[in-house]
Amino acid sequence: MKKYGKLIAGALALTTVIGAASCGGGGGRPAGTEASGDAASTTAATTTTVELTTAETFGQNEGVQDAASSVTVEEDIHPQKKLIFLSSWYNEENTPEYEIFRQNYGVPEEGDVSYGDYKDSIIVWNSYAYGTGYDKLAQLVASGDSPDMYEFTTLCFPFTAYRKMFQPIDDIIDMSGPEWDGYREISQKITYGGKMYCPVNQLRVEDLWYYRKSVIEEAGLQDPYELFLAGEWDWDHVLDYGKQFQQTGEKKYLVDGWYITQGFFGSSGIPLIGMDDSGKIVNNLYNPDIERAAGVIRTLCEQNYRYPLVENGWSVNDKAWLAGDTLFLTNGDWFWRGDLYNYAKRGRVEIDDVFFVPTPKNPNADGHPCDYDVFGYALCSGSTNYDTYKAWNKCLMLAKSDEAVKAAGKAQDFENYKWTEEAYDLLWNNFEDPANTTLTPVFDFSYGVGTDGIHGTTGDEPMDHIVKKPIDDMSVPSFEQAREEYANVVNTNIDEVNAALGF
Repeated sequence: MKKYGKLIAGALALTTVIGAASCGGGGGRPAGTEASGDAASTTAATTTTVELTTAETFGQNEGVQDAASSVTVEEDIHPQKKLIFLSSWYNEENTPEYEIFRQNYGVPEEGDVSYGDYKDSIIVWNSYAYGTGYDKLAQLVASGDSPDMYEFTTLCFPFTAYRKMFQPIDDIIDMSGPEWDGYREISQKITYGGKMYCPVNQLRVEDLWYYRKSVIEEAGLQDPYELFLAGEWDWDHVLDYGKQFQQTGEKKYLVDGWYITQGFFGSSGIPLIGMDDSGKIVNNLYNPDIERAAGVIRTLCEQNYRYPLVENGWSVNDKAWLAGDTLFLTNGDWFWRGDLYNYAKRGRVEIDDVFFVPTPKNPNADGHPCDYDVFGYALCSGSTNYDTYKAWNKCLMLAKSDEAVKAAGKAQDFENYKWTEEAYDLLWNNFEDPANTTLTPVFDFSYGVGTDGIHGTTGDEPMDHIVKKPIDDMSVPSFEQAREEYANVVNTNIDEVNAALGF
């Protein structure tokens, strides 16, 4: 499980996450943990320019330390240098994977004051202003000043491989061990030119629908988790929820959130832009289930079921959700650790009153398809810090597979974030466990094709016009009209990538 530190300075407001789905967003969407480039101090350290940003973390956990001390890494790896991680969020250090690394390898370059606050750290956080990540990565790679790692996201792949921002890891990471079971197979599915670019260590649900049980009950609605368990949490039921909840009072809305559109398209069971088993990029914008998903999303807006962003300065209104005026708030798994944890700590909501379900599914689909991403640390082009990178990935996977370490990590989470057993089991042991998930992962590559046009940082690219504008802005033509307007650009970009792959 990925864990995020709590920033003291440089955190951007939630309203700045508008462009998160663009490849320029920097990968990942841990809202509220983005670092401002202006707030970061810059220090020249070793072979790369490192922007150091101070972060507050939870203290070390004795249970985790004890469990980690029993894990021995037999692989012949000798890390000598710290890992430079280019990211918009800080990686929590007092976690099982860090403890396993320290116990087995120590801290590379420990005490080196040129790293500032990171002199005793394994990973050095090189931050950037949110929305500029890929631009900064490209500049550093081109200048010969590459960081070692960057967060991998399927949404912007294979652009990152096509533009040689990342390097393949087939000959660097050994995935033959049992700790890679389940994750090995996912890593092997996400390729470019037959090469792997991500050592997947987390399967991640991108869009969860968070709700307050008390609000559902007061509205006279059935708990959506019960519908999910019965296989009936689908588009038809959720539109009915919108109608019923709207009738309970004025300004009552079904759902709010940035990622509603992405979630519905994923729950169709078909990625907007997919990748077949041979690695070829496939355009699914004309698929009937994609068209039906677009219709359901449009209905949310036409019936005023979706919270109108314009009424809150084009921002998500989490206060309306907390007040019970919005039934669902969509966000990723990090919401539980981030905003929800802080809401509960301030007494604004009880943790055990909040639960979640995946985006409602296409009634015609088999199983319950859901928009998924993966998490893994991509190896940046130009990095030669292979031993530390290999050691870090080894420790990540051992932390997920060693039973004693897993138990200690779970206890640490419960202590730090006040989890409930039910939520923990559903998210980590079901939805995000490759061996046990009851969902069907759908991986979308919408922003990862071509060298321009689709890839961008403005949030106003061709794919945005097709899949977002007809929904976010009701004055824009329908999905079908927007699709025709930009079809040539999308197809040209897909053809370009496929041609480079030999298709």
